[in-house]
Amino acid sequence: MLHEILLSLSGHPSALFDTPRGAEGLKPDTCPLLSPPEAELLSSIGRLSRLHRLTRETASRISSSHPSTICRALATAITSSHLARFQQKVLDVESRILRKDASAVGAYNIVPLAGVVGEFDEWTRLMEWLWSLVSFVMPPDSSKDGLQHIADHKTLSSGAAIIDKLRHEAQTGYPDIEEAALDLGKVAETAWLKQLSTWLLYGRLPTFGATDFFIQKAIDEVTEVQFVVNNKLLPKFVSQQTASSILFIGKSLNQIRALENASNAPVAILSRASELELLPVHLRHLSTVTAPISSAGLLEAVAAIRLSLSRNMLQHLLPLPKIVEILTLLQEFFLLGRGEFAVALVTEANERIRSRHRMPGRALQSKVGQSLQGMLLKESEITAVLARTWSVLSTLSGEEEHSDDGLDLAMDVIHLALHKSSNPRPATPGRAKGTIESLPKISNVVFNDLLLSVPTSLTMDIRSPLDLFITNTDIDTYSSINAYLLAVRRAHLRLADLWRQSSIRREHPAPPAPQYSSTPSGKAILRTRRQRTNARGREMRKVWATCGAAIFLLSESGAYFEGEVVQESWKHFREWIIRPEQRLSSPGLPQSSAPAIMPNRITELSPPDSPSVGFRRSVTDPEHPPHDPESLASAHRRFLDSITYSLLLTDFSFTRSLREFFTHVDELVAFVTRLQIIQQNLDLEGDGVVDDLANYAQEEKEVELELDRARKRVDSDLKSLVARLREIDAERVGSGSYPRQSTSRSDSYEPWRVGGVDRLLMKLDWGSGADDEDEDGDWDNSSTTPRF
Repeated sequence: MLHEILLSLSGHPSALFDTPRGAEGLKPDTCPLLSPPEAELLSSIGRLSRLHRLTRETASRISSSHPSTICRALATAITSSHLARFQQKVLDVESRILRKDASAVGAYNIVPLAGVVGEFDEWTRLMEWLWSLVSFVMPPDSSKDGLQHIADHKTLSSGAAIIDKLRHEAQTGYPDIEEAALDLGKVAETAWLKQLSTWLLYGRLPTFGATDFFIQKAIDEVTEVQFVVNNKLLPKFVSQQTASSILFIGKSLNQIRALENASNAPVAILSRASELELLPVHLRHLSTVTAPISSAGLLEAVAAIRLSLSRNMLQHLLPLPKIVEILTLLQEFFLLGRGEFAVALVTEANERIRSRHRMPGRALQSKVGQSLQGMLLKESEITAVLARTWSVLSTLSGEEEHSDDGLDLAMDVIHLALHKSSNPRPATPGRAKGTIESLPKISNVVFNDLLLSVPTSLTMDIRSPLDLFITNTDIDTYSSINAYLLAVRRAHLRLADLWRQSSIRREHPAPPAPQYSSTPSGKAILRTRRQRTNARGREMRKVWATCGAAIFLLSESGAYFEGEVVQESWKHFREWIIRPEQRLSSPGLPQSSAPAIMPNRITELSPPDSPSVGFRRSVTDPEHPPHDPESLASAHRRFLDSITYSLLLTDFSFTRSLREFFTHVDELVAFVTRLQIIQQNLDLEGDGVVDDLANYAQEEKEVELELDRARKRVDSDLKSLVARLREIDAERVGSGSYPRQSTSRSDSYEPWRVGGVDRLLMKLDWGSGADDEDEDGDWDNSSTTPRF
């Protein structure tokens, strides 16, 4: 039986321990020659042998079929190290028994069963822990080929999950388990570092186990390969800033290789040579990271590789003037920095909508929503709206010899297209996507269906290598901000256009001349017209007061959003970008002597104790080195987050109230326009031009009723908006206009602190002291002062 015990502990099946067992161990009738204490001792040996066999079999399946190379390395380490030591322990016990060592063999060559069991007591807890570990990697109900039963809803563990588990298991009070967890953790993290080195040094995903790496390849709708971060595969010891830099480094190397394959430009060739020369430098930085991996050490090594890559290669691939050019383009056309673009676009869109009204057989209905539903524009018509806008802007550019490079570039890369609902709106990413500096969580209230009758978005082509700096998600955020600002500008222009129509505000047609109005019949006509004009004026007084209040709110809000928020934030951001470049070429340094980095020359950071830091110690300002593209991309996203927060786009209640306000403004304008047409027809009937198929008097009563309801809705929206602004001001007291703090890096971008909502409220509350409302909450007929 002693040989049976040792063979079973070595991993071989045994009839002694594989028979059915009772709740407490072996059944008494299994081995009738064993006493109950002996059977109890053998039950612990039997459990240990079964754990050994199951652990070895599961580890063998993991090392041969698991898709993660980290889990395979872990299983191999368990088999070759810990289980091998257990087998060596069995051989040592057997050797001492054969040598009749006194530590194992007693008098008369009797081997005590308790002594044999006691030799393996220390392995029971460790073997149970190893079994739980391999069960975590591959659940026990997995099939032999490593695939799970779908009905069980279990999945294989990832490399990141097992690394996090080993780090957690190392924090235990059992020394043997702690030692095993640290040893296996080093193996798993070393395998993860090998995957990381392929991406950091060559810009390629791992050849084996790429599905387990936290950077994944994705193909968008235009079959362009993009790289994204999977939050489920990101180890917890990798910080957000580190993951962002890792993604940027690999994308940059991949982009350089793609440009070299697609073109024979000298820059690409020189960049490739520089990449090969930089490889030993980057490898030396990466070799400083050893398991167990320290978050600070990994961040330092990745930052050194990123700065080395940016200063030696990316400044030629993506120079700062090119970045400033594309950012200026986004500011002028997406953030409405060029005001004539917004006016021209809104004008052309309104003209396109009015042309649909004038189509034969299309009657203007009383409900605005019903009329717009029948005027869905085609994509070609939407493209034509932007094309006419470009034509208008071209005529405004001035002299023919003056060329507008920004407008020419915008005409080439900016498009107005139908908004695709399948594209998700920018949202706060998960843990891994947070590595891309937390894009803002914009309210799901849409404004892109106000410009035209269908949801449209202003988009821009992101061409290589600009995709290293700006992503499609950033463009989606710009599109949302653009639709928001355009909606404010459009509502303002539509209301202001009512004042430019003389037939609405003045008596039309003009009174008859004195030679006609002095006659009895002329006096009667003049008296009738004056009575009719006075009656219409009294009815419209409340409407004009509401329109005036709405224009006041829109003008002040637009000035605050576009002037104080967007414009000031952009000036601050642009100054932060070009400040290091200005320091390079200013104080006593000729413009021609600005540092020019040769692609084939490797430049590195100075040691921390060096008197100057930078890749050009004799030229670069040590306190303000030039920003690398990754830092610029990070700062750009913080800039977007800041203006999105300051524009109140993250506040659902405010955006919902504003969206309803824009809809009701459109209804009010439509009813005023409709009432004007009806009253003109009534005036013609008074002059003898009668349409027997129309009852304009009845229509006038119906439209006046709907107009009064629309006016009251706008009044209510104005009060709701100002009330919500006061709530936002109270919620943000003491927190500033931008809630997030700057990062720990000395060169991090700190967004511009925009004046709070109280600055806007002070302008809107100018008429709050006047009590000029009647009992029904309507505007008083004797005053046009708005009171919110």
